[in-house]
Amino acid sequence: MRLLFLMLFAALMLTGCASQATFGDAITQGEPTAIPTPVVPSKPVYQVERGKIVYERRFFGRIAPVVTEEFGFSIDGRVLETYVEAGADVVEGDVLARLNTAALENQLLAAEEELAIVTSIYESADSQARFDSRRAALNLQMAQLRLEHAIAKAADPPADDEELSISLLTIQRDLVQVGIDELSDGVDPQLRFDVARAQKRVDEINATIAAATLVSPMTGRLIYFEPDPGQPVIAYEPIAVVADLSVLEITDEMSAEHLTELAEGMPLSIKRAAVPGNVYSGTIASLPSPYGLATDGYVHVAFDEQPPADEFKVGDRMNFTVLIEERDDVPWLPSSAIRQFSGRNFIVVQNEGVQRRVDVRLGLEGDGRVEILEGAEEGQTVIGP
Repeated sequence: MRLLFLMLFAALMLTGCASQATFGDAITQGEPTAIPTPVVPSKPVYQVERGKIVYERRFFGRIAPVVTEEFGFSIDGRVLETYVEAGADVVEGDVLARLNTAALENQLLAAEEELAIVTSIYESADSQARFDSRRAALNLQMAQLRLEHAIAKAADPPADDEELSISLLTIQRDLVQVGIDELSDGVDPQLRFDVARAQKRVDEINATIAAATLVSPMTGRLIYFEPDPGQPVIAYEPIAVVADLSVLEITDEMSAEHLTELAEGMPLSIKRAAVPGNVYSGTIASLPSPYGLATDGYVHVAFDEQPPADEFKVGDRMNFTVLIEERDDVPWLPSSAIRQFSGRNFIVVQNEGVQRRVDVRLGLEGDGRVEILEGAEEGQTVIGP
């Protein structure tokens, strides 16, 4: 029995070993494959070429009229009514709004009444003075005739009573002349002053009432118009802007960094910002001080030819590209071919399989190209970073 038990145990062990071997083979076959070595991407290769480099800068601005005029009432007041709205086309002299002038009109009535009174007083005095002057002239004429008659009738030499009569007539004539001299000053100056003062007051009120009417100073489009009925306004504070839309430009406010690269007269191209459309040519008309002649702090861009009417609206966003500098027939490389380290610019030149670093001096850069002033020649092969 013992021998039989040992034989059965040995058989079971052999069977287990066979099963384990089969399982082991399956694990071996399922083991993961080795990770492959990463593929090292090849570096870009460039050739030093010869051609044109164009340096341009793109800016954004807004459509604006060249000729505008802002204006407002010349007196304080409260708006009574308006006759137009912003966006309306107006003609020079068109009435746009009026202020409430009820108080002024009451003042005008009182001033006109005062003027009428002092004028009547003056005219009465003037009329009386003219009558008195005429009467005095006639009295002088009679006195002169009496005197001449007495002298003619008197003896030669005249008797005492004749001489007395002549003397008295002479005095009478002189007294009449004194009266005429007094009347020569005319009406009392105070009366004339009263009339002039009252007339001035009437004129001032009429001028103020006239100033309560807002009129367009030029023909164009009302691009800004603020007042509403009942709204108070302050004298000379702009509340309206009228523009001549027949001549448009582009204005932009730039930093000093950009202004240093520009000059008046530079050519440029113009188009709508981010919207397909016509491309227009233009120039920089003026730059703000101290870079140019503009006095408002803006860059002004002029169209070489004005766009068609209603092509643009005031405030439309535009971009304009300025040609700052260009070089023809110069050696160049793509900007991506240039390497930098510790402030030096260099490239890696390959010649017959051998690579070497070469310092380069760069020139004009634009549109992805950079001019090579020193360090590389046309046709050389350059390995990019």
